[in-house]
Amino acid sequence: MLEIRLAQTPEEKEQVFKLRYQIYVEEMGYAQHYANHKGQKIEEPLDNSGNIFVAFQKNKVVGTVRSNYARQSDLGYYLSLFKISDATQNTNLGYVSVCTKFMVDKNLRKKGIGFTLMQAHYNQMLIDRIKFDFIDCEPHMIPFFQKLGYQLIDMINHPEYGSGMAMMLDVFNLKHLERVNSPFMRLHRNFVESKKLAQL
Repeated sequence: MLEIRLAQTPEEKEQVFKLRYQIYVEEMGYAQHYANHKGQKIEEPLDNSGNIFVAFQKNKVVGTVRSNYARQSDLGYYLSLFKISDATQNTNLGYVSVCTKFMVDKNLRKKGIGFTLMQAHYNQMLIDRIKFDFIDCEPHMIPFFQKLGYQLIDMINHPEYGSGMAMMLDVFNLKHLERVNSPFMRLHRNFVESKKLAQL
C-alpha cells in the first residue's frame, strides 16, 4: 500500500535525508554541498521552509520531492539559474515555486510512484495559488516532465549536478495540460469544481 503525504516528524525527515544520500551520493556519485558522510544523509537549509512530500510503502520511505515557495524561502541561486524573472515575465515572486530533490528508490522506479508524488506536489500548488513551478533534470527525464506539463527553458549548469535542463510548469494553464494529456488535468478540474461548489 503506497501512501503519499508531507513528512510530519523529525524521524520521517531523517529517512528522507538518508534516501537522498543513498541515491545522490552512493548511486549517482553527485558531489553534494550538504552531504553528511558520517551520518550518510543530505539535509539542506531549504528543508526548513519547504514542503517535503514523501512516498511511504510499509512505513518505509521509497520516494520524495521537495517544493519551496519564493514567498517563504530564500531561493538563492535558483532565481538566476532558472531565469525565473524572464520565464514568468516578471510575475510577483510570491506566486513562484522551485521543485527539487525528486527521487524514487532504485528498486521501485517505473511503477508510478514518481507520478503520484508529483500529483501531490501539484495539488498543493493549486491550493496555495502557485502560478509557476520550476525544476531541473537530466536529459533522459525531460519526457517525464513534459508529460506532466512542464515546458523547456534552457540547458543549465547546476553547481552540484552539472549539465541539465531547466523547465517550468504554468500551473493553471489547463489548455496546455490538455494538449499534452497531463495527469494533472483531473486535479485541476477537481480544484476548480470544488471552488465553484464552495461559492454556492
